[in-house]
Amino acid sequence: MKREELREMLRPDPAILSDIHAWLRSENVPPDTIGIEGNWIKFQVPVSQAERMLKARFSYYHDNTGQKTFIRTLSYSVPEKIYPYIVLIQPTTRFGNLKQQSALDLEGPILASPEDLTAECGFVVRPECLRDLYDMKNTSAQPHPKNILGISGFLEQFARHGDFHDFMNGLLPNESDANFTVVRINGGLNDEDSSLDSTEASLDVQYSISLGYNTLATFYTTGGRGPVVPDMEQPNTSESSNEPYLEQLHYILNLPDEELPAILTTSYGEAEQSVPVSYATAVCDLYAQLGARGVSVIFSSGDSGVGDSCQRNDGSYQTRFLPGFPASCPFVTSVGGTYSHRPERAVDFSGGGFSEIFTRPAYQDAAVKNYLDQLGDQWRGLYNSEGRGIPDVSAQARGFLIRDHGLYMRISGTSASAPVFAGIVSQLNAVRLAEGKSRMGFLNPWLYTTGESGFTDIIVGGSRGCSGGAHGISVPFASWNATTGWDPATGLGTPLFSKLAQLAIS
Repeated sequence: MKREELREMLRPDPAILSDIHAWLRSENVPPDTIGIEGNWIKFQVPVSQAERMLKARFSYYHDNTGQKTFIRTLSYSVPEKIYPYIVLIQPTTRFGNLKQQSALDLEGPILASPEDLTAECGFVVRPECLRDLYDMKNTSAQPHPKNILGISGFLEQFARHGDFHDFMNGLLPNESDANFTVVRINGGLNDEDSSLDSTEASLDVQYSISLGYNTLATFYTTGGRGPVVPDMEQPNTSESSNEPYLEQLHYILNLPDEELPAILTTSYGEAEQSVPVSYATAVCDLYAQLGARGVSVIFSSGDSGVGDSCQRNDGSYQTRFLPGFPASCPFVTSVGGTYSHRPERAVDFSGGGFSEIFTRPAYQDAAVKNYLDQLGDQWRGLYNSEGRGIPDVSAQARGFLIRDHGLYMRISGTSASAPVFAGIVSQLNAVRLAEGKSRMGFLNPWLYTTGESGFTDIIVGGSRGCSGGAHGISVPFASWNATTGWDPATGLGTPLFSKLAQLAIS
């Protein structure tokens, strides 16, 4: 679907727009600052005017370092007549200061040894190991303007061209011509001379591009922070590290069709319950819009296994297996983690489970019901049996060799799995485009039907969690086991490129 077609489809009823425009006019909002993008209305006014419009009091707030300042309010209201039409107003009541968080927190980077550069693939993961494991030997895409590999950057994670080129020269010298461009969103930076940690960004660009070699790649670095609801994993809203998805999504959805990425891979996330439901729903709807425009949206499933705090934050303090977001959005493809070869096994930190916000979509209903039938009464009452199941698929997640700040390191996390799968999807796009077909687009309905036979079912291992950390609840032996068919540890399994390529053009 083209940009203008989608906008027209989502445009609110004229009567609703008329009422909201009447309110904006009555508040003397300059007409030239008002813009409509699908079902979103944007406008710009001074803070003093926003206070009058929203009956709010905006103030300056500072992060704990004193280096960042935010203007926010603790409450607001809108006229009763337009209240039913409004889902979300941003920025208003939710904010946080800057603190790095990614899916790599469980197993941080380890300085690599010289032997790691040539170690057996069962111990250290390098691009050639993944190509062999996932049947991608001698695979090389032809660059195509409709096949842009988009890579998300948040939380001041900077993608360094120097480290990237050292990585390619050192591990894939015949492909050292690979490169990427940088796009800055919402004041995002890409300070390649910064001393700040950038292992996440290095991992994302190095593995998505090396697996998707010869496709065009763009690193989207987005500034700012999203809203947060406190829970045991993020108990202080002043320390929010939730990613500013809305800002990134509005920018990308506003791109002309010829500039839109074919894939958007993101290796960040947080506990689903830490995100306000209205915000999560709005973000998920925008991912659906990307899918409608032919973008494959890919997310790591997280490194919390069954869950970290395992306690609801709604005042009930109920023990619960809690999934991650945005992986739980039914319009993204969530990637869990494996390790080892012959056979691959579910890694114990692979995030998975069932959404508390989003109901199970029809495309995965049969696969998830099959798993629940096998599970029986185990863990009954600790998860939402009607919720969207994650992950959808999986890939290697332990012991990745990366280059960062001029050093080789080993790193683990499902934030490695997502860019690996994104690189494979980029190659599938290339196969389809070479046949005169469209891009893969929204993947999940295809994955659970035609594409399912292109995956290796993982039936060994499982994920763990609810260990009582983060001031949370301990649930003895809490786990999601890898079993025949879909499961909440590894989804449908790990990809076999050659088989998927055949299925993609059949």
